[in-house]
Amino acid sequence: MINKLQGESNIDDLINQIKHQHGDEKKETVNQSNNNANSSDNLLQQFKSNFQQQKGKSQPHNLTQKKPEVNENLQQFKSKFQQQKQKSPQHKLTRNKPEVNENLHQFKQKFQQKQEAEREKFTHQNQEEIRYTEQRKQQQQKLLTRQAKKWLENLDEYSDEGLWFESFSHNYPSRLEAAIEYLAVLNASP
Repeated sequence: MINKLQGESNIDDLINQIKHQHGDEKKETVNQSNNNANSSDNLLQQFKSNFQQQKGKSQPHNLTQKKPEVNENLQQFKSKFQQQKQKSPQHKLTRNKPEVNENLHQFKQKFQQKQEAEREKFTHQNQEEIRYTEQRKQQQQKLLTRQAKKWLENLDEYSDEGLWFESFSHNYPSRLEAAIEYLAVLNASP
């Protein structure tokens, strides 16, 4: 019972202390609360911290004398809190506004178009690179084929190289293919 009386008297003391501290700052707090959506949270946090401080300093008081005053102070605090809550701007989701939705839709379309253009450009570049590589391979193959024909014409079949090449070419469908492979290896060597 005594603890209950002490707790309630602490609340009375705390409310009176808040009242005195914020008496002069009332107008300033109301102006700030209009500009700051979190002011009610700040006031509540301040109330809690003051209550915690007063709780640590608990002193016995007569509850029966201050009960009407406590109820009145709590009612005032509650009404101030409700007023601030009503005055504070409501945080509405702007994504439901038609103009925002339209802007987002346009941004999405532009982004998708840009991505598609980049994909097409990349695909085109890859196709060009593949085409260029294929042309280069074909040119190299033609050049190698001409070199192989010329090399076969000049090859002495009874020389060491000619005898070796004859045994080497048995593993290929034709002597020309064997010569192309042989020259490709020779050209690739440093």
